[in-house]
Amino acid sequence: MKSALAYEKMWEFQKLMLEDIATSKNKAIEDPSQFSLRTNIRTSSAYIEGTIYQLRLVCTAASEDVPQFFSESEILLLKEKSVSLDSKGKVKEKDSFQKPIASVLFLFALFSRIHNIVFEPNLSDHKWDSFQKFFKVRNDLMHPKNLLDFEIDGKKNKICVEAVVWFNENLKALYRECEKADLAAKAST
Repeated sequence: MKSALAYEKMWEFQKLMLEDIATSKNKAIEDPSQFSLRTNIRTSSAYIEGTIYQLRLVCTAASEDVPQFFSESEILLLKEKSVSLDSKGKVKEKDSFQKPIASVLFLFALFSRIHNIVFEPNLSDHKWDSFQKFFKVRNDLMHPKNLLDFEIDGKKNKICVEAVVWFNENLKALYRECEKADLAAKAST
């Protein structure tokens, strides 16, 4: 099954990225220079966005293994595609990249559906607000328009730390609930 391989690759990716997160966080604590703070944000971004992509790959593989898991629209979104007609009436497929915040919520929902549960991430926590703000900090850092975009102050650093904590807490909760559902399903058979 394709999903088994996708899961294996996802766990390998997450293990590697969590090691990178720990290292960049420790370096930022030991030496809170602008370089180490920016590196920590870049590493955090790679972890979050990479994990989103890995979840997308697992869900896509699951949809190939069991086509009835998701609707046609959800599969298009998983593949980050949209379709339209050109002026000659021919179907054209285009890339359709979704915003990371919406993607996280979408992929948490689809991933949980693979395990026959409904997962609700914690959106009432103040860290959820930081998670949403994180992508502005990340975008400013990756595409700076002025020196202030490149400067990481205490507020931006706190947003980054809280965003990663929110993501990790909710990702772990998702995995725990999925594992619990899988164990219950095995026990009942």
